[in-house]
Amino acid sequence: MSETDLKTKIKIYLEDNHANDISYILGIDHREVLKIVHEIYRDEGLMESKYWEAEQVDDDLWGIYGKDRAGEYIDANGDYLGFETEEEANEYIKETIR
Repeated sequence: MSETDLKTKIKIYLEDNHANDISYILGIDHREVLKIVHEIYRDEGLMESKYWEAEQVDDDLWGIYGKDRAGEYIDANGDYLGFETEEEANEYIKETIR
């Protein structure tokens, strides 16, 4: 399957599935799927700070989540990010997701 076909298929699955589930559905390496999800977010114009916000995940853990639909932010390496404070998460949004 070509990368374009794979990206199209993942985009379709994102409509009804969490990004974490797609690798199991398609039988593809998890990190590779998450990297492609990041590309899809970028292609759809979601790599602007206005679409993301810090959200508390646990007592001392903050993540970055989409305000409207994208779910948890995934960086270009296919990683979810965790921060010790809301300020650190907001700084990442401000400085990195432009």
